[in-house]
Amino acid sequence: MRVRAALLICIVVLLAGCARPAARDPVLPVVSSSGALAPFEGDWPAFLDRLALERGRDYLVLAYLPPANRIDISTPERARFSLLRTMLDQLGAMEAGTTIGHLMVGWQCDGVRGLVSMTGEQERQGQRMLLDGWGLTPVFSTFEDGELVALDANPPQQLRAFDAGRGTVLAAEVSPRDCRAAQARVAGFASHPAQPQRNYSLLRAPDDFDGGGCLSFGLDVAAAGGMLPRLPGLALRDKPLRAVQLGARDPVPNGVQAYRAPGHSPARLGVLRLLASRWDEGPVLDVVTVPDGEAILAAMTWARVGVAAGNDWRFRRMMSRDDPVIGPAAEYGLGWASAYPVRRIADPGGTAALVLERG
Repeated sequence: MRVRAALLICIVVLLAGCARPAARDPVLPVVSSSGALAPFEGDWPAFLDRLALERGRDYLVLAYLPPANRIDISTPERARFSLLRTMLDQLGAMEAGTTIGHLMVGWQCDGVRGLVSMTGEQERQGQRMLLDGWGLTPVFSTFEDGELVALDANPPQQLRAFDAGRGTVLAAEVSPRDCRAAQARVAGFASHPAQPQRNYSLLRAPDDFDGGGCLSFGLDVAAAGGMLPRLPGLALRDKPLRAVQLGARDPVPNGVQAYRAPGHSPARLGVLRLLASRWDEGPVLDVVTVPDGEAILAAMTWARVGVAAGNDWRFRRMMSRDDPVIGPAAEYGLGWASAYPVRRIADPGGTAALVLERG
């Protein structure tokens, strides 16, 4: 039973991956901090405050906390082995402050600072589904308990990891108009009558106010403000799904909209069978498009080339640029960052953030 439980924990770490690229909207009126933005604006946590960004400038921030081990989803079998590596390195996950990675987006607009991210599946519904024979189906399902994380509600273990320099942080100076557009994106999402934040899913689209996850939501807000606007599209992978990966049961748990592959008959899939079977065997039932956290890490890391020290652990941690998704994302990150006349590392002994400024 202990082995089974450990396997479940490791599989469910895939659940917080997120969805599709953002579309730029017209600039909307920003709801003030007394309204929809109030939970997300105030004093930054220490890892961002230490960057000492000039209050007279406007910035957007992406803060990514990567998992201790690469989650390589470039092929079905590499994805399976990544899952097994995660299972064997629970200590690494504890030290990293995250099992699969987490993306936050922040801003400093007209001196007002904010930070937000998206979370969900808060009652470990996915673990129970896996125990009941759903296979990887929960990874692609929608959990109806999603929410936007308030500024004062970020998990302490994640803040400690950023404080210790285990995150990848990028702060870029933007125009007041772009900064307000990012704020407006958060405000519009948080106050939308459809409550898209409730739909926590790898396959939902924040730009459609349909839902999303930590990766898709963070990139959507950043792109709305002109920060790495092509990255949401570059960080996507098309993933084939086969019967050997997917279980299906009745009834579906309350609060879950279960993913169903076309033509897949309901059948129980045990955890040990899931992990012991090759994921590249059998006919493809469906192809889903998902964001790849490793591509996001690559873009944010490669942007540091020529500024960060050559022994920066982030360069060793990122996947090879030979990969057809990682390579373009990394090159785009460097090219986009290089357009800024000032690139510097702030708080080098702590957060070690890359700061981009217009001069």
